[in-house]
Amino acid sequence: MVFIIALIISGPLQADILVIVNAQNPVAALEKKQVVDLFMGRVSAFPGGAPAQTLDLKTGTPLRADFYKRLTGKSEAQVDAYWATLVFAGRMSPPKQFTDDLALIGEVVKNKMAIAYVSRQTLPGGVKVVIELPKSAQ
Repeated sequence: MVFIIALIISGPLQADILVIVNAQNPVAALEKKQVVDLFMGRVSAFPGGAPAQTLDLKTGTPLRADFYKRLTGKSEAQVDAYWATLVFAGRMSPPKQFTDDLALIGEVVKNKMAIAYVSRQTLPGGVKVVIELPKSAQ
């Protein structure tokens, strides 16, 4: 019984993560390194030069921790510390944070410059997937 409960609780953490952009964004696909560079503030534009606005989930969200672990190999605390250093130095602002997948999707539908991540799900027509981060083979 405990095993079944553990599977149910850990289910969302083991789902594939989809990185999405607005459907009208000319970017068709991104490589993992390009997504790392965008979400870690190393670049602020999509390939081709169009500005990019990264969108994030609130700190403490399980999907956020899973996303950064898969993307960068860093814990959520390490990512937050990294951003704190950049903000303190006045160099960058971290991605705007949202409460859940639906809020992220809604913002990407409205914002042609947005890029975000969500758990695998049926997506509306206003967004497209540019890369999938499959669950870790542990």
